[in-house]
Amino acid sequence: MTHFTWREPTIPRIPVEQRRERLVAAAFRVVAADGVEAATTRRICAEAGMSLASFHYAFESRDALLEALVVAGLTSEDTAIHAVLTDVPADGGDIESLLRGGLRGYIDSVVADPSREHALIALSQYARQTPGLEGFAADVYRRYYELAATALTAAAEASGARWRTAPQTLAPLVVAATDGLTLAYLNTGDLDVVHRIAEACVAMLLTHLEAA
Repeated sequence: MTHFTWREPTIPRIPVEQRRERLVAAAFRVVAADGVEAATTRRICAEAGMSLASFHYAFESRDALLEALVVAGLTSEDTAIHAVLTDVPADGGDIESLLRGGLRGYIDSVVADPSREHALIALSQYARQTPGLEGFAADVYRRYYELAATALTAAAEASGARWRTAPQTLAPLVVAATDGLTLAYLNTGDLDVVHRIAEACVAMLLTHLEAA
């Protein structure tokens, strides 16, 4: 008779960095759906399909995970805004069309994933209220201003226009417009209002060009 020795199946160990990434992604989904307050350790683990033991192997605490989530979420928003605002066609065009196209591209990104925008707003608020993270949110906005200034400079160069007002001065106005149209869409879903905000921003920017 052949005897078999039972062995427990070997479960592959997940590298700690991969555990962290899964937990951060799960936390982002929870925050997008129900806000930061709903992002409890237990809820995040359930969303990630991981045990509480796995959580504590990857993060010291919920606060540590939320800190990583703030950094990952707002950094990814930086990347997304960079992709949209600096996407100036190589063949140029008139500056009004370039400005309008950039803002419409941003609107398309908001409409495509509103839950992401809800999560990013919640994370920004959390960062401002959390000791040690309040400066991070401010740094992210300074980065947004830099991206907007870069986009305005690129649009002028591609179209042959010249700014009468420095792009660095105009950049916060562009960011204020994108913040405003984002909140308008998230709260009302009214694209007509959103596009009117964008058109008002374009009209304002055109007044800061040097005469042809």
